[in-house]
Amino acid sequence: MEQILLLYEEDYKKIKDVLQQLKDECKSDLTFLADQSGQVISYIGTFPNIDLPTLASLTAGTISANVRIGELLGGEKFISLVTEGHRLNLQVNLIRERFILAVIFDKSTPLGLIRLKMSKSGRLLDQIFAEILEKINEDKKTFGELESPFPEITEDDIDKLFGDD
Repeated sequence: MEQILLLYEEDYKKIKDVLQQLKDECKSDLTFLADQSGQVISYIGTFPNIDLPTLASLTAGTISANVRIGELLGGEKFISLVTEGHRLNLQVNLIRERFILAVIFDKSTPLGLIRLKMSKSGRLLDQIFAEILEKINEDKKTFGELESPFPEITEDDIDKLFGDD
């Protein structure tokens, strides 16, 4: 089971700062960070008439397919994907095999620069997430495991409720 991520305000600010720096350095209109399910964690910038939750969800599906292609090709770790259009490009990187970093940029910014800046931002975010997980583990030592507010309800009960067998 995947560990729940709890973002403290200072951690969220650090993430926003990385996204802002990436947006500025890439001269992009929009950068965002989502989880592997496509849930937006944070974003910087805007894009006309964009449905960001849908974009993040589709991006998550695309990166998941990319990872699966790597597995089919002998376990290759495909963690980056570039989609090129006539005017716009989208670069997507997988961070910690759990988070999706994306930047939308136009043709005026060289792809090599984008890759360099995405790599740098990925390392910074990896460090931030390592610190967050360390805090969570320290909190567990101090306060113990958080108990479910409904300890009598099991995952099987939830699956039965929603028709998942």
